Amino acid sequence: MFVKRAVRSLPLAAVLGLTLFVAGCAYNPQVQEPPRASTLSDAQDQARGGRDRTQAGSQLSIGLGQAKPAAAKELAAGQIRELLEARTFLGTVTCSPADSACMPIRLTITMAPNGLWRMRANHADHGGEPVLSQGCWHQTGTNPTRIILQTQNDTVLADLSFLHDQQLRVNRFNYVQPTLETHLSRQPEVDPISELENQTGITCRP
Repeated sequence: MFVKRAVRSLPLAAVLGLTLFVAGCAYNPQVQEPPRASTLSDAQDQARGGRDRTQAGSQLSIGLGQAKPAAAKELAAGQIRELLEARTFLGTVTCSPADSACMPIRLTITMAPNGLWRMRANHADHGGEPVLSQGCWHQTGTNPTRIILQTQNDTVLADLSFLHDQQLRVNRFNYVQPTLETHLSRQPEVDPISELENQTGITCRP
């Protein structure tokens, strides 16, 4: 939820008030508005092969106790089978051995059935203050199920694919394709990313 991509760093979204860089398959977790917006339609076109273009609060309504039966024959608009309940995925965006400037980043991403996602990003080696972000996820492909994480500024932070219910592959992060295969694994407990509880609420589904 691919390799052979040169190391570079790119800006992300001003709403996070920091600067976030990607180097190879890692970034310095600070965020700023990118010079180009990546829209949902752009990401959907990219996932479907329609365009040759690189794309990559209040309390969190994670829907605990509101999961719908997995055996349901039909899903509501915007829902996917893998996220019929809130789930947290954890993993590290690693670095190419040839890139001495790259810093591995540890990501915690929680996604809810109502379309909301929250993320906590830390330097894997030396910790420090985490970078927090949130937005709406949208499905862009099937077989395997593919989604994007879209920020409040309508930029695409990540492009992910479900290998299965328990694991995501990182296709792109902050517009960059990782130089190494990067996976995020489902965690047994849901992390609500409570640091964002006082943020303005987001409505992702009508």
